[in-house]
Formats: sequence, structure tokens, C-alpha cells
Amino acid sequence: MDTISLQTGKLLALSMLKGVGPATLRMALNTANFATSSMEAVAKQVPRLAAVMQPTLWNEALEKAEMQVEQAEKSDARILSVLDPEYPALLRATKDDPVILFVKGLLAERQEQSVAVIGTREPTKHGVMVAERTTQFLVDSGWSVVSGLALGLDAVAHQAALKAGGHTVAVLAHGLHTVAPSKHKSLAQEILEKGGALVSEYRFGVDPRPEFFVKRDRIQAGLAQGVVMVQSDLKGGSLHASRASLDYGRWLAVPEPTQLDADNAEPKVQANGLIAAGDVAKIAELLMCSAADVRRVIVLRSREDYPKLLSAGSSSPDAGVMPQVGLL
Repeated sequence: MDTISLQTGKLLALSMLKGVGPATLRMALNTANFATSSMEAVAKQVPRLAAVMQPTLWNEALEKAEMQVEQAEKSDARILSVLDPEYPALLRATKDDPVILFVKGLLAERQEQSVAVIGTREPTKHGVMVAERTTQFLVDSGWSVVSGLALGLDAVAHQAALKAGGHTVAVLAHGLHTVAPSKHKSLAQEILEKGGALVSEYRFGVDPRPEFFVKRDRIQAGLAQGVVMVQSDLKGGSLHASRASLDYGRWLAVPEPTQLDADNAEPKVQANGLIAAGDVAKIAELLMCSAADVRRVIVLRSREDYPKLLSAGSSSPDAGVMPQVGLL
């Protein structure tokens, strides 16, 4: 398997030019015959590129791109773009799909059968149990589990998928040269050894920053038919992926808190409690979505509800829009 295709190599080099971001890359992609045209021809059609496409700057960009390819080769990773057949179809169907994606390991054979299982870094015992049971169910049903390699429920989801002999994908908020948190280096390695993948939109050498985690959360949602938000407080980071899933026209599943957690006023289940209560206006406000979008929220009140996840995720991945399951 090639580290990078010729057309993706062109995009990677363009991305190394100062001032060239996703919007400019998209404009370049939309030019006539991008894959076969010279950079000079492409630049003539994109004013922003024409302004920075100086010989010295372009040579520097080519050198930087080559360094990324060398890093990828040393790490046994691949650099994909939206032009490559291997680029995940579910992610391509979103409005946030990164033009370039760095992948280490193997993506799911049937990428359309992917669900993100995420949650707080400080789960209750019930949260851990639900994450394990939900993941077990998904793996037994032949689905890949996507999460973010974070402390808490993300790690539980990855570990449960591996224990069940399933496939899992970890989306990172930094380049593939490192693993954060460092305590999950062994987990990341196990994911690779057991046929899973590490994925990032960030280049080699880019370290994690707070704002990257929000983008990481949206990529998790983009790689999945839907999101299971196991536990979250009212301002938790897990809400980013949950909102993104609904924003992409997909579904969101939220387990109902136990009576014990509710009685103890556990802060990490406050979002679950609000959603399970069924007040559409409050749910829409929390998830920053329309009342119509709330119809794609599934409340898991017991294990008997798990099959709803599979029926909710049965539409074509190319559509990027899930059926309205209407479970609230």
C-alpha cells in the first residue's frame, strides 16, 4: 500500500504554503483537471495560490511535504486525501471532512458500519458498565468502534472493543508522531497490533492544543453512522461530537442514568438526565439543534434498546443522512 498518491502529494505540498488553508485547498480541488494539471495551471485559477506560488516558496513547500512523507514511511502510516478511494466515505459526506488525513493501521473493512462510543473522563461505575456492554454489542454485531483515546470512557470503549475481538479506530488531536495522554501509548499500540487504526488530520510534529480536541470530536462523529454518548455533564467535551452527529444528519444515543447516579446528583450524568427526561426544547438547547433533529436522539433505557442502534444506522453511507428514528 502506497504511503501517498501523486494527487494527494500535490495537495500536501500546497498545504505547506503559508496562508493556504482548507478553503484554498478546496478551491484548488475544484479547478479543472486538478489531478493532471501543473501547479502553475492550478495557481492561475486560484488567486490565493497565485499570490504565494513563488519558486522559492514552492520549493520549500515541496521539501516540507517530502519530510512528512518520510515521517509517514518511518511510522508505517499513510497520507490520504479526499481524492483517494480509501478516504472514509462517511467522513467525506460531512461538511467538516479534512482535505488531508493521516492514518496509521487499518481502517474498517466496512467503514459504513462504524459507531462512535464516547464519554466523560470521570465516569461512574454504571458509565463504565454501559460503555463495555454497548461496545460488546456493537462488536458482536460486526461494527467498528470509533473513539478518541482519551482518559475515561474513550479508553473503556477501545479496550472493550479489543477484548471482544473487534475493530476500533482512535481519532487523535495531534500528529501521529506521539500519543496523548502518554499513559495510553500501550493502548494505541494494541489497537494497531489487533488490526485497528490511529487517525488524525494533523501533520507529523504537530502537538496537541486545546482547540484541536473540538475538531477531533467532530472527526469522530464524521467517521461514524452515529454517536453513543455514554455519560456527560452539561458542558462536557463529549457534547461536541454529539452535536456534530446531529448536525451531520446522523443519530445520537444517550443512556438513561441509573437512579443511584441521579440520587447522588452525579455531575457527569447531568446531560444524560436532561435528555432522558424528554423535554424537546431543553434537549434542543443543550445539543444546539432544532426540534426536528431531536427526533434522531435515542434514549437507551436498558440493553433491550441496543438493537435500535443498528436499525438507526442502516441507511447508505453515501447519503450522510440517517433516518429519523423518532425515539423521543
